[in-house]
Amino acid sequence: MSNDDCRVTPPGEAQPRSSRARSEESPSGADAFVLPEFDSLPDLAPLPGLAPLPDLDEVLKANPLAGFDEALAAQADTVSSSGADTFPNETPATKASPTPSKATPASAATASSRAVPDDIPPRGDSPAPASKEAGDTSKSSKRSVAATLAALGATIGTAFSTGHVGGTTTPHVHTPRVPHGSLPSAPLPSLPSLPMPTPSLPSLSSLKPAGYQGSAQDTHALSPAWASGATTAWTIPVSAQSADATPQFHVDGSTLYIASDAANSSKNGSAVTVSAYELSGSTPAHLWTSTGPTQNSARLSFHTPAFVSGEDQVFFHDVVIDKATGAQTQAPWGTDFPLALADDVTVTCSTTTTCSGWMREGGEWTNLWTTSTATQSGYGLRDHDLDYAPAGTAVAGNGVHASVLVPTAPNELPQILNVHTGEAATLSNPDGNADSRKVEVATDGFVVYESSGSRGSVFDSDGVLQATFTAEQDLPALSRDGRQPTTSDIQTFMTHKRAAWATGTVSMTGTGECTITVALTADDSTREVPLPDAARRSVRNDCSFTPKDLRVSADGSTLYVRSFNSQDTNSYIINTADGSSSSTKDFTRATRLTWVFDDMLISITDKEIKAFVPASS
Repeated sequence: MSNDDCRVTPPGEAQPRSSRARSEESPSGADAFVLPEFDSLPDLAPLPGLAPLPDLDEVLKANPLAGFDEALAAQADTVSSSGADTFPNETPATKASPTPSKATPASAATASSRAVPDDIPPRGDSPAPASKEAGDTSKSSKRSVAATLAALGATIGTAFSTGHVGGTTTPHVHTPRVPHGSLPSAPLPSLPSLPMPTPSLPSLSSLKPAGYQGSAQDTHALSPAWASGATTAWTIPVSAQSADATPQFHVDGSTLYIASDAANSSKNGSAVTVSAYELSGSTPAHLWTSTGPTQNSARLSFHTPAFVSGEDQVFFHDVVIDKATGAQTQAPWGTDFPLALADDVTVTCSTTTTCSGWMREGGEWTNLWTTSTATQSGYGLRDHDLDYAPAGTAVAGNGVHASVLVPTAPNELPQILNVHTGEAATLSNPDGNADSRKVEVATDGFVVYESSGSRGSVFDSDGVLQATFTAEQDLPALSRDGRQPTTSDIQTFMTHKRAAWATGTVSMTGTGECTITVALTADDSTREVPLPDAARRSVRNDCSFTPKDLRVSADGSTLYVRSFNSQDTNSYIINTADGSSSSTKDFTRATRLTWVFDDMLISITDKEIKAFVPASS
């Protein structure tokens, strides 16, 4: 409202032109602004006679909102009562307090902002002085008039503004100004409360991960529940500065260990921060976090294995961590990497040409032996095995016959060391050297496979040759269930394609149109399913199948495949009952994946650790 609209025009003077739009002016073209009669408004009785206006200058000096909250309280109560039924999960709003110093409830504040007439200037504005010819009145009369004006605007404004909650945008309806001298002296009739439609609100559970609800069991088989697809149960943020510095993680039972460069590594030497989480509950339970010095480089390597677990301790580089408390102590082997723990002897290797055996008694470490070896790989055992045993498995045999595989370089003959004495033995075949060999660590010895001649050699845990065999061509892929086979198991699989220690095997057959065949070990039954459409563009016509990871459910109903071949970067969950499949980009983005339970797979990136579970859980 402009200052001119507040001024009373004396007789004989020209009426100033209204500042409103021409479309709102009188059809006759006169400058006088024509207002609708009150008795033409819907559902309102004709207004009674009005008393003369008090001095408008005095009215405007008074608090224009005084008494407004009291006038609106009844209507706020009506809206609050209706809202309690509309939003059953919300706490009912309290009444608006008439005391200005107390906070106004959200529902009342919203109604107030809608009901304040456009013509009332905000507090602090200085309206132009009005003529005193309008007469005089008491302060109580002025407050009554102001309250009546506010109640009128609130009633009409609320009636229009609450009619379409949650629907389409409500068109603006102009509230007519009351001409001077025609204000009502009696209260307006009350309007009936308008019903509020119920908006569609998302469930809170749909806005965040629901958490893990599974069995927390590792039976060494894929849960059939994965047939429903995968979903995210929870995430743990990590603070890696880049993908090259992605933290290392290790699962021991139901406990997750995460190791990362400490924040002060670049300033005060190298340090490592380790955290532990219990994963069997709905969400990860943080057990502890500790930081300690390390002699290794601040940038964590990808040496395999990264962690070595004992009964009460876990080793990471040269840091010894108490499983119960997280307390860190410095190990004496410096920049060597722990390779294995057997019979209380910790075996470490330098990634150059030496390995050592260590034992701890009464808090003191003793160096049992140090042995020179062939040139070692800086990646540890990462590229050594056939993927028949769990990744990072290094120990075969037990007692005095326990031996550990040395992580030799690819161009070196395989070597083993006796855990207790450090005595070295070379796993050489009868005909001398051969290229492209792999070594699998079995429970009772070692199997060396030479792909150039499809020939395998079996050694016991002391390194003595036991047998040789010729492997079948086109061996199927094994379900990697986390079990360690015997040398006999491996030989039988490589000669007869039967894997007694695994849930099953998977192969692809055909030319062009590939078919997946799942064979269960328990009953020799097979199932055939089509190749997922998403994998067709990366699978060659020969239907070769070299997955990075593979799991099969015990009943054969569900199959998990990570990468059908080296060109494929996706992960798939396949329902063998109907041939349907699903894939998620989160699997693809993960740099490393590790199984925790039959129904939980976790991944890590430089930003977070994420747990995947069956969508039906």
